[in-house]
Amino acid sequence: MNSNNRRKGTILVLLIVMIVGLFSGCTSNGTTATEAEEPITITFWHNYDAGAGQVEVLSALIEEFQAENPGILVDPLYLEWSALKNNVVAGATTKMLPDILRGDIGFVPLFQSLNVLVEMDTSFDDYAKAAETIMDAPNSTAAKGGHYYGLAANTNTKILYYNMDLVSTPPANLAEMWDIAEEISNDELTGFVEAWMGGWNLCQYIWSNGGDVLSPDYSTAEGYINSPIVVEVIQRMADLHEEGAFNGPSIDPGAPGDTDGMGTGKYAMTIDGPWKANDFATKYPDLNIGTMQMPAGDVDSIGVLGGEDFMMFKSSDDAHKQAAWKFIKFMTTKEAQIEMAKVGQMPVNRETLNSQEALDAMPLLPIFAEALETCRTRPVIPQWGDVSGIINTKATEAVLGLKPVKTALDEAAKEIDALLAK
Repeated sequence: MNSNNRRKGTILVLLIVMIVGLFSGCTSNGTTATEAEEPITITFWHNYDAGAGQVEVLSALIEEFQAENPGILVDPLYLEWSALKNNVVAGATTKMLPDILRGDIGFVPLFQSLNVLVEMDTSFDDYAKAAETIMDAPNSTAAKGGHYYGLAANTNTKILYYNMDLVSTPPANLAEMWDIAEEISNDELTGFVEAWMGGWNLCQYIWSNGGDVLSPDYSTAEGYINSPIVVEVIQRMADLHEEGAFNGPSIDPGAPGDTDGMGTGKYAMTIDGPWKANDFATKYPDLNIGTMQMPAGDVDSIGVLGGEDFMMFKSSDDAHKQAAWKFIKFMTTKEAQIEMAKVGQMPVNRETLNSQEALDAMPLLPIFAEALETCRTRPVIPQWGDVSGIINTKATEAVLGLKPVKTALDEAAKEIDALLAK
């Protein structure tokens, strides 16, 4: 071969190498292979409880998800309850919002009113399929105006916990529960502890006795929060407090916390959620605790539906929304829900409720599942957090005897109505 032919051959080889490299370095949409393999990072704000081991489980689940989805990275950030709420309210203006938030069910109507949430049932073709795996009651908390702005992450309601060394026979109804609290109380023992006096804590007693805090259309509190039924409920608590049979850290800042007070035998009974069983087992494993569904009032045993939902935000681009939706679906699978059940999170996945592994982790799951059948959600309004705060303030004033019960509740009705009118 002469020198000219050799040069032509070399040029031809170089052209072939360049062409092969060009095509192998491109994807069908024209991006380079390096660009196509760049992972998407989704930000995830949450308030899982580090003290209960939930953050550790979350970290393990994130690693598992990332292994299954190598093109997606999850960047979690813990924020306590009020910080989650306030940062999203601020983010409605600044657009500095996460791709996913796991937050209180009460956040949904507030954030939806700010026009920042993704309407998930119309944004994802498989939303209905994913929702079918979730219990109806918990997922109903993500609904607003006929659409769904989230997917239930976990749920809860409350049951009665009582010290079996102090309460020999569990109460048959709420009236009997108060009577027992009164009978067993003394200078060293308070029969019943209530951690707070807001809507989450008081609605259960009010609803179970046939009352309500707002009208059915949520337009007014007048005639509801100050109705004879509610006055009677709060008056009973005020009388018990005066006799040393009803207390709590929000009523008396010097009183022991509910967990420690129960654990050390200073309180005999409380009504609380599934996390309380984990608290007792961890801190006071020798405590002789009995449990049962909340005793019925004059109408029924109607607890408050609680829990958290996964939400997404309009500020994310399509690629991040799709990645975030994958992570949400992963977190609501049977397997992920079982792992969270092991650290006190009551599952919403239907299959998980019947899982022996979940039952081993949460032996009280059947009692809570029964309670879920009659519980109600808190009023689905953006102002609920502030409404609940007003209830707490006025009910506490009434229980402490600072104001007559009717006067305090009349003031609550007036303040809530002013808030609803804004």
